[in-house]
Amino acid sequence: MPGKQQKALALQLFFIALGPVLCWIIKDLPPLEGMNPDGMRCLAGGVWLLVWWISEILPMPLTSLMSIPIFAILGVLPAVKTFQAFSAPSCMMVFGATIIIGLLKESNFIMRYAYWCLNLPFIKGSAIRFLLVFTMSAGLLSAIAPNIPLAILFVSIAVSIGRSCHLPPSNGMMRSLAVLSAVAPSVGGAGTPLGGAVNMVVIGLIATVLAHETSFWEWTALGMPLTVVTLLAMFGLCLLVFPLRGAASRLPMSDDFLRDSLKNLGPVTRYEHIAMGVMAVALLLWCAGPQLAALAGWKAGVKLLNAPFVAVLMGLATFLIPLRRDPESGKLIFSMDLDQAVRNISWNILLIMVGTITFGNVLLQGGVDKWVAGLIQSALGNISGAWVWLIMVVLTGLASQIVSNLALAALVLPITASLASLYGFHPLAACLSVGFACNVAIMFPFSSLTGAAAMMGGGEYVNPRDFIWYGLCVTLTVSLITFLFCWLFGAAILGSSWA
Repeated sequence: MPGKQQKALALQLFFIALGPVLCWIIKDLPPLEGMNPDGMRCLAGGVWLLVWWISEILPMPLTSLMSIPIFAILGVLPAVKTFQAFSAPSCMMVFGATIIIGLLKESNFIMRYAYWCLNLPFIKGSAIRFLLVFTMSAGLLSAIAPNIPLAILFVSIAVSIGRSCHLPPSNGMMRSLAVLSAVAPSVGGAGTPLGGAVNMVVIGLIATVLAHETSFWEWTALGMPLTVVTLLAMFGLCLLVFPLRGAASRLPMSDDFLRDSLKNLGPVTRYEHIAMGVMAVALLLWCAGPQLAALAGWKAGVKLLNAPFVAVLMGLATFLIPLRRDPESGKLIFSMDLDQAVRNISWNILLIMVGTITFGNVLLQGGVDKWVAGLIQSALGNISGAWVWLIMVVLTGLASQIVSNLALAALVLPITASLASLYGFHPLAACLSVGFACNVAIMFPFSSLTGAAAMMGGGEYVNPRDFIWYGLCVTLTVSLITFLFCWLFGAAILGSSWA
C-alpha cells in the first residue's frame, strides 16, 4: 500500500477511535460547575459526535443518525425520545418543502428560471451582477419564507446553471453560488420573524427573560435594514474570497447561448404553471397564513397554518392536482407521483436534522449551557458594556458553527439579558443582536440546516474548504456589522423605554 494511502487509513482509524475514547474519558469525570449529574455524559456524547462530524470519517447523515445509539447507550436520552426527532416541525418542513421544490424541478421551471435570470438586461453577461442578483434574491426572499426550502431551491438553480453550461467545480462563479446558496438564506432569515424557526425561539425567550413581547414591526425595523447591509457585505466578501477578474468577470457562456437556451425551452407549460402556483400559495401561507385565517374567522387555522404544516399540506397537495389524462387508460395523471416524490425528498437533510436536534436537546438537558454561561461571565470581568456586547455577538456567531442555532439561542439569550442588566447596555437590542447572530452558521454541514441543505444539494460544486474559510469571514463580518448596527441604532429604533 502506498505511503499516502497508509497515512489516510491511519488518520481515518485515529478519528474513528478518538470519538469514543474521548467520550469514555469525559463521561466519568466529576460534573463541571453548573452541570447536573448527567452533564458529563451529555458532554461526552456531544464530543464524540463533534469529532466524527468535523473529521468526516462517515457521511454526515450517518454521523447524525449515530446520535440515537450514542446518547441512548450513555443513558442520557432514551432511544424512543431520539426517534421523536423524526417528527420534529423542522423535519416536517423539509419533507413537505422538498416535494414542492421537486415539483419545480420535475416541471423544468428551475431550468427556465435560471436561464431567465441569466438573460436579464441588468446582468448583460456580467458574472458579478448575476451574483448580486442571486444574493439579494435568495436573501430578501428568506426574510418572508422559511430559509431551508429556499437554500434547497437556490442551490438547485446554481447546480442547474453549472451542469447545463458544463462548468467545472473550480469555476469561481460556481464556487460563489454554492456558498451563497447557504449564506444568503441564512443571513436574510434575520430580516423578519418569519425568516426562520430560530427567530420565533428568540422572540419567545425575550418574552421570558425580559417580560417583553417583541412585535413583528420591532423585529423588522431593526432586522430588514441590517439584512440588506449584511447581504451586500456577503456579496463583497465573495468577490474577495473568490475573485472574478478579467475574463472570469464575464458569464462563462455567450449571450447567444443563453438566449437560445431559454428559447429552446419553448413556451411556459401547464406543468410549470402548476408548479409556480403551488409555490406561490405556499409562500403566501408561509408569510400570512395565520393572519388570513384570523380574517376569515377560522380560529383553528391561526395555530394550524404554521410553516411546517403548510409545507406538508402543499407538498401533499401536489399529488392531487391533475396534470393531464393518460391517452391509453383515460385516467388522470397528477402533478406528482410517489416515485418522483421519493426521488426529490431530501433524505440526507432529514437525517442530519435528527442528529442536530438531538444534539441540541442533550446539551440543554445536561446543563452544558449553564457551564458555558459561567465560563463566559467569569472570563469577561470588569470591562466596558459595549465590549461585553460585542464579545457576546461574536461568540454567538462562532458558536453557531458547532451548536444547533435553536439550542444556541436558548443558551445565549438569558446570558445576554443578565449581562445587559449588569453592564448597562440596551437589553432588547442586545438580545435581538445575538438572535440575529444565530443565523450565520454555514461553515460545516452540522452548523445549520440551511448550510446542510446547500452542501447536500450542491453536488460537485461543493468544496468543504470554501465553506470553512468563507464561512469564517462571514461569521466575523456579520457579527461586527450586527453589533455596530444594533449598538448605534437599537435605542433609536426600539426606544430607550421599551419595557
